[in-house]
Amino acid sequence: MTEKVKTVLELIRLPGMFTAHADILAAFLITGAGFDQLGTLALLLVSTSCLFSAGMALNDYFDMAVDAEERPQRPIPSGRISRTSAGTIGFVLLGVGICTAFFAGIRPFLICLALTCCIMLYNGLFKNLPVVGPLTMASCRYFNFLMGLSVLPFEGWAFIPLITALYIFGVTILSRKETEGGHAVKTVAVCSLCAGCASLVYYCLYLARVLPVFAGVLLMIIFSTCISARILTLLEKNSPADFQHTMKILLLSIILLDAVIASGAIGIVSAFLMLLPLYIPGFLTARLFRVT
Repeated sequence: MTEKVKTVLELIRLPGMFTAHADILAAFLITGAGFDQLGTLALLLVSTSCLFSAGMALNDYFDMAVDAEERPQRPIPSGRISRTSAGTIGFVLLGVGICTAFFAGIRPFLICLALTCCIMLYNGLFKNLPVVGPLTMASCRYFNFLMGLSVLPFEGWAFIPLITALYIFGVTILSRKETEGGHAVKTVAVCSLCAGCASLVYYCLYLARVLPVFAGVLLMIIFSTCISARILTLLEKNSPADFQHTMKILLLSIILLDAVIASGAIGIVSAFLMLLPLYIPGFLTARLFRVT
């Protein structure tokens, strides 16, 4: 692998791409779509890959000045890739992602446009705003999951992605402390609370028979408890390295969260057999490239 390829893969945060795949695959499984929809699934996986990569590249494009001070090791401030090249990669990938979603169908295409708007708004305008920034990032994950569900919409489908959106809202708030660390009781509490609220939404969807498998509720409670316990460790160990390591765990755990959500519709065994294999490339690439 050449240095240029490594730099591009670092720019697009390759490990995180597998969490975007997990959203689409989990949603596809929940819809109950058959083999005749596998072509659509492939198109959506390509689209989400492009959109996720574009979002990461444009994040660095817009953050060049901040990264020069706080994250000088990133590709642009370190001089390994120019800002113009990073921007070109980001905007080209956005276009490819939109075009691919168009061929997947009118619903995925429209949701893809909404996702694209959220990506641009977050990176270009809202990122540093206290509440609006995390809400916009949560919307990105919401629409990504919804794009997978749009293959075969059913009653209650638009509420399922709220689980991942709540989770990402908390994670995004926590990420604000990633470079500075320090004692952050409110930030840690909000992030932990979001994980608990995600469980509450899951339980409501179970009661509404949208996610009718009760085992999924139990798994969601276990997941939220473990995630909250991990977050709360930052009250004692709160160096920048501690925050960065926790962020890595929380982001890769999106794959596990998606498996838990899917288990509420198709059962534990099927969901985990389909989704947990994504942990393998996610974990291996996270050893080579930064997740955040």
